Amino acid sequence: MTIDLAGSPYSLEDSGRWVIDKAADLQRRVELLRAEGTLTDQTLRAYFGDKRFEQIAESNAIEGSTLSVGETQLAVLRGITITGHDPAFSEDAVNLSVALDRMVEMAQQRTPTTIEEVKELHELILGGRPSAGLLRSEPVRISGSPHTPPATWPEVMRSMEEWERWSKENQEAPALLRTIVLHAWLTHIHPFLDGNGRTSRAVMNLELIRAGLPSIIIRRKDRLRYYEALAQSDLGGDLGLVAELILSRAEDALRDLERTAAAHEGYDLAQAQLRQSQERQVGIWNDAVKLLFALVDDAVRASLGSLATVSTYWYEDELLLGDYVALSKGDPAGNSWLFRLEADVPGAGNCRYLAWTGYRSDDVRRWDQLGHGPSIFWSVPDETGYRKWVRDDRRSPGVAELTLRLPEVDRWIARRADGSIERLQPSAVARRVAKAIVESLTGP
Repeated sequence: MTIDLAGSPYSLEDSGRWVIDKAADLQRRVELLRAEGTLTDQTLRAYFGDKRFEQIAESNAIEGSTLSVGETQLAVLRGITITGHDPAFSEDAVNLSVALDRMVEMAQQRTPTTIEEVKELHELILGGRPSAGLLRSEPVRISGSPHTPPATWPEVMRSMEEWERWSKENQEAPALLRTIVLHAWLTHIHPFLDGNGRTSRAVMNLELIRAGLPSIIIRRKDRLRYYEALAQSDLGGDLGLVAELILSRAEDALRDLERTAAAHEGYDLAQAQLRQSQERQVGIWNDAVKLLFALVDDAVRASLGSLATVSTYWYEDELLLGDYVALSKGDPAGNSWLFRLEADVPGAGNCRYLAWTGYRSDDVRRWDQLGHGPSIFWSVPDETGYRKWVRDDRRSPGVAELTLRLPEVDRWIARRADGSIERLQPSAVARRVAKAIVESLTGP
């Protein structure tokens, strides 16, 4: 499968579908964290506090730095040059720390990444060096790669303008896909004399943080795999290996963020995924119920014509998640009134029905091993006057109970008053209810 990344020099060959699916899965997991309310300031501070110096040390290590994470922390926090190492490595650590601070500030603006932002990050990463923040005007070679980047300033600038144009025109593209393209493309252009790798990785994390995703770390142990992946993208335009590495490290970062949320907020991924599944089921149920009763309303009005006065009233147009869970356990605490229908035909009489949501009857639960879940029942006015409404399957309009085997919504499971069960299309349910109501007013 080939996915055309129009306007960029890249494509995704056989790995295209996997990349799209994996990126979507990681995005859903981040959204789960937000939905659970566990991405608190405390969680984020703890996560980025743990990762900050590791990110600096690993990014610099890919370019040759020998500082450990602990030594990097000392260099940044105490401003000292670490003995036994090239003094430039301590300076690089401090510079990258400043650049990452600025990157986080930039990320607050939800706008496409631009050339000016790339240049600003590069200037901070290189500190006071003469070429800091300046697009190069002379040829460069990438060590160990046969790829030849643009040679002159006009060529570099033209390539960067194409890069920026794609960034702006594809602002709504999936965040991880944008990250993969913009990162690989920036290393391909190699717009600076030095610091291209660190700047490209900073831009990669700028893209992620802007989208609400955790920043990622390409580690020193990834160095050869990283270079091989970029070389493949440089020569053939296939982003498969680059995507595989970045998505793998994005999953590592998300897993660490989930662990931090678990430690500080009690977050549980499995429980959150179950809740998300329940929310999807509730949404499907609510949409199906709204459609069904819209059809019932239309069918009753059409059957009775202009001589009848028909009125309908929604008590609850949506089943709440807590009620859905209760009904799925056979707990009547989830019962709720749903829909009232009244019809009056002068000289013939009137009828009133209340549809409400409860848990499935034993007959329906046993049918095809359906199990617990919500069902719709009917109540009619209590003839004894003891209560306002009473459930009476014999007097229900056409069907005594309705339910669905979610996520299937094209057939309602309908139980008659005599206990027989069949599957009906929503329109067939509506016609049956309307026919029963007409018969209750006029006789069969």
